[in-house]
Amino acid sequence: MKKRTCSFVLVAMMLLAVISGCSGNTGGAAQSDQPQPSGDPVSTAPQNQSDLQVALLLTGYANDAGFCQTSLNGLKKAEEELGVNIAYSEALAKPDFESTMRDYADQGFDLVICAGNEFSDAALAVAPSFPDVKFAIMNGNNAQEPNVAAYRFNTPEPGFLTGVLAAMFSKSGVVGFVGGTTAPHIKDSADAFVAGAKYINPEVNALVGYTESWTDVAKGKEMGMAFVEQGADVLSANADACSLGVIDAAKSKDLIYVGYNTDQHELSPDQIPVSVIQSNEFMVYSIIASVIDGSYTPTLGLFGMNEGAVSVSSFYDTGDKLTSEETQKLDEIIAGIQDGSLKRQGILPTSSFEKE
Repeated sequence: MKKRTCSFVLVAMMLLAVISGCSGNTGGAAQSDQPQPSGDPVSTAPQNQSDLQVALLLTGYANDAGFCQTSLNGLKKAEEELGVNIAYSEALAKPDFESTMRDYADQGFDLVICAGNEFSDAALAVAPSFPDVKFAIMNGNNAQEPNVAAYRFNTPEPGFLTGVLAAMFSKSGVVGFVGGTTAPHIKDSADAFVAGAKYINPEVNALVGYTESWTDVAKGKEMGMAFVEQGADVLSANADACSLGVIDAAKSKDLIYVGYNTDQHELSPDQIPVSVIQSNEFMVYSIIASVIDGSYTPTLGLFGMNEGAVSVSSFYDTGDKLTSEETQKLDEIIAGIQDGSLKRQGILPTSSFEKE
């Protein structure tokens, strides 16, 4: 089953001709001629597979080319490969969190996946009323027995790798990273970006800023341009749809952008030679698989390189290439993340999650 609770807003089409974009509307989900999350679900899943019904809740738009879209990709992959019945709601505003969860639970959904720590309080409040429904919070801080699990990426890993690549590609010695909010996991990635850049070039000026929005594409571009004016020649962002604006800033000045969250090369092929993948698709699919195989537990789980959730994409032929020495160094850094040696040496920052 596929349901949507809001329409796509194509603001980013004006910014990036290569994709359908996103909206800067942060006031809540827009109205749609599609059914709301109430009423009788209609299954489209393959027969003789899982009867599991899974709903995904998103704070941003499902075509943001970032966090929300890749989360939905994981849901769709589970539909195709595991035969689960699916639904999703996008661009949800905070006042609608609890009611949307209750709507899905009342319909008989078995698993409600909340894409973002913003949903934590609502999930913890709603879950006791539905003990037979499992809840999963991506980037969540707290689990709760018997039916709320939290899952987090080891965000210093992708942040560090992005900083490493930015410093390797930079000629000016100035690089920039835009975060969507100052939430701990976003700040973890930004701090690690600085650490990774300085690991390659101790003299690098690593600029960091926060849009405090996931959907304001124009604000992302404004911040990206501000970094360019300060000399940055490589940009990156972990800011959902705002990242599209940062990409457009790089495109407008013919600068390098290191992709983040997903392989973003196709968004601007001339600007994006490589991406650091923090796979929401992997996480969502793994959560659903854990419910099917019975390994789901109401605990906190951490996903990183060793779990298969973080990786570096292929390098594309954009004219901007690493030297053989830099490629070898990157391989050594990846090995150091995987064997834990960079963390033990204090080079790779520890996540806020691990300190909790």
